Amino acid sequence: IAIPTPIVGPGIIIVTNGYRGVQPIFAIKPGATGDITLKDNASKSEFVSWSTKRGGPYIPTPLIYGDLLYVLNNGVLASYKVATGEQVYQKRLGGTGGAYSASPVAADGKIYCASEDGDVYVIKAGPEYQELAKNSIGEVVMATPAISDGLIIFRGLKNVVAVKAP
Repeated sequence: IAIPTPIVGPGIIIVTNGYRGVQPIFAIKPGATGDITLKDNASKSEFVSWSTKRGGPYIPTPLIYGDLLYVLNNGVLASYKVATGEQVYQKRLGGTGGAYSASPVAADGKIYCASEDGDVYVIKAGPEYQELAKNSIGEVVMATPAISDGLIIFRGLKNVVAVKAP
């Protein structure tokens, strides 16, 4: 079962899956054709730049921002170098984790992760995990936030909340 949407980055296509026991991340080279299955437990090939057997998300689609890949899985945010697959960090959001259906989004050097409990964690984009804020929407959030022209929009269970910097 693959729920997260594949994403395209600079010279790479990221495909993930987070179903129990099968949680790979594959960085596939554009133009790959035919059978691109990795052979003999290899982590890369002519068509796959890098891969890992663990860490793929079940529902949220990963995010490429700058030269990093951000993967949100059960309240744990992991960051990888897009070019090599080297893990940069792995941290529980807010130190507690939780349930997340919304995909992370990014703007203005920040990563936004909205939990099903309605808490939005703001993480500084970059190679070190730094939690900047935790804000409550006040209701269940399952949908991925939308960002447009300095506005971030959250769709909760009953309301739509738009936030804009002053």
